[in-house]
Formats: sequence, C-alpha cells, structure tokens
Amino acid sequence: MIPKILHFIYVGGRPFSFIHFLAIYTAWKVNRPDVIYFHHTEEPTGAWWEKARPLVTLHRVEPVHEVHGNPVKYPAHMADVIRMAMLERFGGVYLDLDVISLNPLTPLLGQECVMGMEPGTGLCNAVILARPGAAFIRRWREEYRNFDSKRWNYHSVVLPWRLAQAHPDDIHVADKYAFFYPSHTDPVHGYLWGKHPSLWARATRLGKNLVKLGVHGMRDEIKLAYYRTFHALRGAEWHYRKASQSYCLHLWEGLWGEPYLQAVDPRYLREAPTHFARLMRKVLSEEELKAMALPGPMPA
Repeated sequence: MIPKILHFIYVGGRPFSFIHFLAIYTAWKVNRPDVIYFHHTEEPTGAWWEKARPLVTLHRVEPVHEVHGNPVKYPAHMADVIRMAMLERFGGVYLDLDVISLNPLTPLLGQECVMGMEPGTGLCNAVILARPGAAFIRRWREEYRNFDSKRWNYHSVVLPWRLAQAHPDDIHVADKYAFFYPSHTDPVHGYLWGKHPSLWARATRLGKNLVKLGVHGMRDEIKLAYYRTFHALRGAEWHYRKASQSYCLHLWEGLWGEPYLQAVDPRYLREAPTHFARLMRKVLSEEELKAMALPGPMPA
C-alpha cells in the first residue's frame, strides 16, 4: 500500500500565498493523512503560513545544487530532485503547492506508483503517488545521471512517460481527468474562472486537432489525450461536473497566477459564481471559509 503520507516542498523564491495554504488545507481535509511533511530549504513567513503551519510536520532539507555531478540551476528543478528522494525514502503522495484536493486518493493507494497524464506533454510531476522504494521512482532518479537544466521539463514530465511506456508494470497512469483537468492548454479552462469560450472557438480548436491527428496518425496516448478534445463541445455544467469528479485540480500557478489566482481569497470562494469557487464550496464548509478570513490558525 502507498502510505497515507503527504509531501509538499518549499524552496523559497516566492511568498507563501493563500493558494499554497489552500493546497495544504484541502489535502489535509480531503485525505486525512497520517502526516503531512513540509520539506523546506527555508521556512516561509506570513499570515497564510501561520494558518498552514499547525497542519504540517517541518522537515528541513539542504538546497540541491547538483545531481549526479550535473548542475541544478533553478528552484523548480531543485524541487524535482527533492520530491523523488523523499518519495523513495518515505513513500506517500507528493503534491505541488498549487494542487487543490477535491476527492480522496484512497482508491489509488493500492498501486505501487501513480502519475497522471498532462495531455500533449507527458506525465506531470505535480502529483505523484508511490510506495517507499518504488521501482519506478528508483529508475527515474537513476536517469538524472543525464540531467540537463536546459531541457526544462524533459526529466520532470517527458521522461517519466517514456519510462512508463518501457516499464508499464511499474506504474499506473491515470487519465487526463484524474489530476490535471482542465490543462492550461485547453480552452475550456476558462469555465473555471467565469469565462465562457464560444462554441465556434471550441469547435474550431477541435477541428484543427482532428486534422492534425489524421495527418500524423498519432498512436501515443499522451498525444491522443491532447488532440481528442471532444469535450470541447460540451456545455459549462458538464465541465463543472467533470472537474468535480477529479481527485485534485492543478492551478498551474506559473501561468494562471496573474490572470486568475491573484483574485482568489476567502471572500472570492464564498461569493464568486465561477466553477473554481463552486468546487471549493463543495469541499469547504461555510464555517471554514469564514475562519480563513480571520487572523490566526484554523479552528481544530
């Protein structure tokens, strides 16, 4: 069994935000883990950290500047290396600090290792489930002997998909609706934020995708997940229901921060008619949303 241990990583370089608190709080509420490890090179500060701090067990880690002799230049790559080491050691569930939990991961805990599709790219490492010492994680870490920081997402997203194809018995690959729906490349993500892409825009995108699919004859499941976007023809409520069935929701902080996430606060979650606010009101009670707006820790 995959242990009920959650892992988050903070390597500095950004303030600890409401979204980060929300990721930790929803993970705690939805999954009721035995422990939440907060692996950090430096401890965050600020009001949202003060609310999150009672929920986690601090685990200080050293900054990673090289892996197998290859330089690690960016915080994102540092976090990539740390998460795999912690998963191989402890096992459990790793979640990025912009991943919001919606439904318990319990049905997946019988697997040895689980990752989800990021359509068109590979297996996104924002959510990883693994037993301690999982063969897939060991093999993936070994491949970092060839790490090159210039290949931004190769080792974190592209490579695990190639390893999954070569060693399918070592990993369960969850479909595109499990963890990363909607993706940042899918026009229907506008529904999350109260924007309604026109039927023409959605149908045009689908048409272009199908033409490309026919021309290239793609058989790769990740590519098929990107190009087979028949859900683009569905209405807004269908997309809300589909998202509500996901285990979690990745908020793609680096891409959605300025256009969407800056507006999100407890009042937004209580009052906004957007799909994201509605999803949060399914997970969080009115009392919890009110408590988030008050100073100090959340009530026990």
